[in-house]
Amino acid sequence: MLKEKELDKFIICKKCNTLHRRIPLHKGGKALCSTCNRVIYIRDDNIFEKTLALVITTIISLIISFQFTIISININGLEQSLSLLSLFSVLIEHQQYIVGIMFLFLIVIFPLMMLSSIFFIIFFMRIEKNEYIVKRLLILLSHIKHWNMLDIFFISLLVSMVKLFDYARIELGISFVALILTLILELIVTKNISFDDLWREYENIYRKKYDR
Repeated sequence: MLKEKELDKFIICKKCNTLHRRIPLHKGGKALCSTCNRVIYIRDDNIFEKTLALVITTIISLIISFQFTIISININGLEQSLSLLSLFSVLIEHQQYIVGIMFLFLIVIFPLMMLSSIFFIIFFMRIEKNEYIVKRLLILLSHIKHWNMLDIFFISLLVSMVKLFDYARIELGISFVALILTLILELIVTKNISFDDLWREYENIYRKKYDR
């Protein structure tokens, strides 16, 4: 049976599940799957700095999407403007407590926690401090990363808008644009760096620290 350190030398293609042995790459090099030709890992010496900048931008964009109007609906002269946070208030006012709480956690709290965790993980690893906090954040991230439902909410919003087009006049607000930007940036962040990359970097950084 392979030991844990030996398993770290292998990587599985996420598309076809083919197992590959990791090999050293030159700067900017890419490793392709031998079966489906998909990129399975790359070498970018500045990947964490780039990801940190992207995460900061994503957090700012997400906060903007919370603060301003996402959509305005006008039905027979009656207009209602909604933001992401006001949607939570509307759900509570209509006594939809379970749905409201789920909305608050899945659309607001968990996305912010996920992005903040990635930010502090990379920041602390760059300065090689707070190993315990980094480890706890990595564990937290493993639990909440699948509970980010912003993309599903956005698709649901689009479906609702299509259904309302025949009955109402709809105007999109600043938050709608900010939400699209947030989803794009999140996709770039998750594509640039995986959870396994974070764990591997954590082990490399703090192992080297103790070996000095």
